[in-house]
Amino acid sequence: MPKFRFETTVSGQTTAFEEELASEEMASPRAIEMARVAMAADPRSGTKQSGSIIKVYDEAGYLVATVNFSDVLPSDPDAAQHGSGDAVVEEPGVMRSG
Repeated sequence: MPKFRFETTVSGQTTAFEEELASEEMASPRAIEMARVAMAADPRSGTKQSGSIIKVYDEAGYLVATVNFSDVLPSDPDAAQHGSGDAVVEEPGVMRSG
């Protein structure tokens, strides 16, 4: 399986790790999932994280997907406080190179 490099930038700090995925098409959904998990881990920092981003690179170093945290934020930032934090969010606009 091909390896992909996920670079997450939050508050100006970048962390990276590699993960094997079945195909390039799985990179974008995986990055969206990672962004949602990161925001759910600390819901009070949602607006601070809105400027965060995840970039995904293939083994050759080409950018294959970019996910902005602001694209996966619920339309109502207070939704988590009102008990509707699990509402389905539309698929964000994901930028792809290539």
